[in-house]
Amino acid sequence: MDEQKHLHYGHRARLRERVKKEGIENFQDYQVLEYVLSFVLPYKDTNPTAHMLINKFGSFDKVLEANIEDIASVKGMGEVSASFLATLRLIFSFYQKQKNNCIDFISNTQETFDYAKNLFAGKRKEEIYVISLLASNKIAGVDKIAEGTINQANCSIRAITDIMASRKVANIILLHNHPEGVAQPSGEDDKITKALVYALAISGSHLTDHMIIAGDEFYSYKMKNKIVEYSNEVSNIIGLSHVKSKPEARYDIGQE
Repeated sequence: MDEQKHLHYGHRARLRERVKKEGIENFQDYQVLEYVLSFVLPYKDTNPTAHMLINKFGSFDKVLEANIEDIASVKGMGEVSASFLATLRLIFSFYQKQKNNCIDFISNTQETFDYAKNLFAGKRKEEIYVISLLASNKIAGVDKIAEGTINQANCSIRAITDIMASRKVANIILLHNHPEGVAQPSGEDDKITKALVYALAISGSHLTDHMIIAGDEFYSYKMKNKIVEYSNEVSNIIGLSHVKSKPEARYDIGQE
């Protein structure tokens, strides 16, 4: 091993030892990349490459979200190492999905947010999911129903009620993400939420919550009392005294 390779090997060993002792919480973006790249760029100083990646894309997460071709264009990178970085996001998403598989019950807004945050980790497109809940708050199933901006066309109420029938539930939580935005509802979000509350109320079923996720922030229609508001509206408009309400899951308000 020549002197240059020996220097890089020693630096990598020290970096691995630091990660083993301290974790990476106190690392800067380029240091995390430097550590990751050390496993796919043998006998090479990955520090300059890590800096160039951060300079080009802006942050660690933006590097992982970049196209393989764009990553590979950075000096010191190649197709294999670029593919490795671009694949990490998918691996993280798979890991979070597996973590969610261990969650059996949801009973408040904080638990919904924790579940949804894992579900949408690494997602670059807007996606819409339905969590089916039994009256005991046990999760009966999680179904992806659409991609793209939420509206009457791609968030079909019929599709949702079909899922509820197949899952044999009367309670659902609607989830969708704003990957590049903020956790605030659009006019279309409000329209579909109100329409869903109306449709389910007529059959005695319940929209437990509709939650919008944007990174570490969320908006809960339940927390903002919108579910109750819409339920009261439909009751005043058409009256629901003749409708037998099905058992409702208990769902509490967590910390905002």
